[in-house]
Amino acid sequence: MQHVRLFRGHVLNPAAEDQYTFHADGGMVVNGSGTILEVGDYHEGRLRYPSATVVDCSDRLILPGLIDTHTHLPQFGAVALYGKELLEWLKTYIFPAERAFTPEAADMLCPLFFRSLLSHGVTTAAIYCSVLKDSTHVAFEWAEKTGIRAIIGKIMMDQNAPDFLLENTSESLLASEDVCRRWHGAANGRLLYAFAPRFAPTCSRALMKGVGELAGQYSAYIQTHLAEHPAEMQWVRELIPESPSYTDVYFRAGLLGPKTILAHAIYVSSDERRLLTETGTSLSHCPTSNLFLKSGLMPLRELLDIGLRIGLGSDVGGGPTLSPFEVMRSAIHVHTARRFLPDFRGGDISPVTAFYMATLGGAKALGLDDTIGSLTCGKEADFIIVNPQRLSPLPAEKWMDISPETLLSRMIFRGDDRIVEQTYVRGVLCYDRSSHENNERQSSMRV
Repeated sequence: MQHVRLFRGHVLNPAAEDQYTFHADGGMVVNGSGTILEVGDYHEGRLRYPSATVVDCSDRLILPGLIDTHTHLPQFGAVALYGKELLEWLKTYIFPAERAFTPEAADMLCPLFFRSLLSHGVTTAAIYCSVLKDSTHVAFEWAEKTGIRAIIGKIMMDQNAPDFLLENTSESLLASEDVCRRWHGAANGRLLYAFAPRFAPTCSRALMKGVGELAGQYSAYIQTHLAEHPAEMQWVRELIPESPSYTDVYFRAGLLGPKTILAHAIYVSSDERRLLTETGTSLSHCPTSNLFLKSGLMPLRELLDIGLRIGLGSDVGGGPTLSPFEVMRSAIHVHTARRFLPDFRGGDISPVTAFYMATLGGAKALGLDDTIGSLTCGKEADFIIVNPQRLSPLPAEKWMDISPETLLSRMIFRGDDRIVEQTYVRGVLCYDRSSHENNERQSSMRV
């Protein structure tokens, strides 16, 4: 018989954009293969599974694992380089960083990157690598070792890019297909592939068309960027004047659809919004990056209200941190700032909504909501253990007397990686703060 565990704690679970469930003395039963068997009252679970091993987190919160729908692994070492806007920032900092992402460099950077994600409570991430095929293989190898759930893609560029990153069209497609064949569906489906044409200015129509065909052939993802910055949009208009919109460029190339994740989408017209909705394309909202690079304020409420599936993305290195708490609070701050614009349309982005977008909403954006995103019977046990006492401004405050809405608000506006004590993927402990801190202390003592 498979080993069954019963996790006891305060279970806070997203149900919809403005709804959640909360079990103050909750129990989550997880079987040996990492599937959730039951979520509800602890005592009822104890009666139904009397032989289950109890994991006592009774003074902690149990939350679904957090989901980062857009980030760049090679840029992890180039975060927080402030001052330039998108196109100049790419030329000055990012293209050189991606050039340096050799297999040897990747072997050193990847474990730091994935462990940092896990330490922030991120159990699933959609990740861009560089144009280097071998480095992308290394990224997948480390994702497999660390236990994280990941959608990873080799960046593709065959025009308007530095010579040291420029690819031949057919070679780019072949290299990406090679990585896809090796890794898409690996680790029993925990690792997936995304074809990753960087954005329209650096990709020929032949490349984009080939990406659409390959993604369809392998049932793989497509991830790219859309309408992030006014200068980028002007560049697209100059390169492809016959296209009525930036979104239409991707549509004509066959890149839109339910397995496509487009990052940013700050400046999309009503016709583009309709096209995105009709094709079932998902968006990744990257508010920390949009602010850092002075790109703009995404009309998030309006896009949610027309039914688009939208997750949250750290967009490291445009975003200065991998912290999903920082991304959640920035999403709220950006929406608040938009209230002062003359074209603002009503509605709110609450902490409940931000939490939903970082969990179940992100899973829906990735088409994985039947597997992850909430703690529900039959789903895989991707979850985190959070210490809510660290959220209180008053050391003597009894957090268990606080409402779930207040807990969520404090978690988003005061939370950082220090509140995450453990991170599980498929029921496997992938990160433990106490062990990590002990290892750091022992290392410092040796030094």
